[in-house]
Amino acid sequence: MVVEIGVTVYPHFVTKDKTLASILADVKIKNYDFVSIFPHTLGLIKNGLVVEKKLRNIETTLRGVGIDYIVRMPTSVNLRDNIYYTRHFRVAKAVADVAIKLGAKVIVMQSGRTGRLDLEIEAIQQLADMVGPFGTKIALENTFSVKDTLYVVDNVDRENVGFALDVAHAFLSAQGNDEKLLEDVKLGTDKTVILMIHDNFGKLFPQVEPEDALAYGVGDLHLLPGEGKIPFGKVLKLFGDVPILLKVKDPEKFAKIPTKSGLIELLTSL
Repeated sequence: MVVEIGVTVYPHFVTKDKTLASILADVKIKNYDFVSIFPHTLGLIKNGLVVEKKLRNIETTLRGVGIDYIVRMPTSVNLRDNIYYTRHFRVAKAVADVAIKLGAKVIVMQSGRTGRLDLEIEAIQQLADMVGPFGTKIALENTFSVKDTLYVVDNVDRENVGFALDVAHAFLSAQGNDEKLLEDVKLGTDKTVILMIHDNFGKLFPQVEPEDALAYGVGDLHLLPGEGKIPFGKVLKLFGDVPILLKVKDPEKFAKIPTKSGLIELLTSL
């Protein structure tokens, strides 16, 4: 299995005791190929504009460690929001600008939840046309249903816009049913630009307080593969060499993630 594997560096991982540079070095030592970063939480965007001075520092850090990177849009970006559309679009455009300036090859974003789909489609087309000449792709992530997100990808209809398949979100959408999960995943295999992995138990209910979620095994838990119920071995068989992104949110778990080869072994055994 020769495939690029990266890890998400969540904003709360970077603290005064743990700099971005040291986190990147830890990831590099474990042989991972790339990281996913959130430029807006690194102080690179302020009031919808790029902070050029900070951008240079981050660029130096990334180049210094010598690891590849992709960028992530803020979760709050909702290009279907017809009331505050211009504010959302400004931020999205600033992130796209950062991606161009840092030379990131992929921008991951979530499709909006509610509002006007036509606005979102048009906005993504504009962003795609803006980053396309620089060889950057936009990957739309399924927050829940695979079908809904693929509908947007198909309607945007741009060469450089693909699908960011979050297997764990798809498992929740399939309500923990393996067969349904694999059916849904098959819908998106051709369009998938990046495969996102973390684990859960495929249960959405009852809705509980965040600190009770693990006890109940409900919701989007972002566990390490193998800690939940997702059949990753079967999922990976459906893909060629699509890059994989590990999304583990707990800083202690993140510190203990296996090496790249250890993760590949783990995934194929599940």
